Amino acid sequence: MDTLLITRLNSLWQPVYPHLAQWVENWLPKKEAHILEMGPFSGGIIASLLQHHPTLQGTIVLGEENVAQAIQSSFGAPCPILISPLEHLPLLPTFSLAVCRGAFFFLTPQIIKESCRILQPGGHALLGGGYGPTTPGRVISPIAAESKDLNYRLGKKLLSRKNLEQMVSEAGLENQSTIIEEGGLWLLVSQKC
Repeated sequence: MDTLLITRLNSLWQPVYPHLAQWVENWLPKKEAHILEMGPFSGGIIASLLQHHPTLQGTIVLGEENVAQAIQSSFGAPCPILISPLEHLPLLPTFSLAVCRGAFFFLTPQIIKESCRILQPGGHALLGGGYGPTTPGRVISPIAAESKDLNYRLGKKLLSRKNLEQMVSEAGLENQSTIIEEGGLWLLVSQKC
């Protein structure tokens, strides 16, 4: 992926990340939490969460090493970055929450399975795309056109609810998944206790 375009997209989305983080907080446990943010559009949610939850532990997993520079130039080093294929994460089930924004560039049934596998009992994975349901229109309006153009230039695939349902079925997680269509298209996967 073009790291200059990712850096620009991250810069453009700076006012969105606090709203996404606020929404994601709904799935954080009240006590200690370890969050994993996955994919080339990582960093913004974790950086925003860490501002309000300094005891939160975070990890970022990227599939491409060159994207790490884009993340660091956009957000500094909010937490450790691991380079690994997202379909085969070398991680134990230690995470309370896994988040992947911009998932529709690369989401597969295997990534859905892996995001569930690395969760602690009672943990959640939120995978998808969009501004989230808590981002106000006044934040979205000024960036929507450029964001859409950048996403197109970066190779975003159009994914429907039906496509997502098919991936969930192939992953074998129908009974643990909920599709959220408010503020984009998101998949919430819950790890059974």
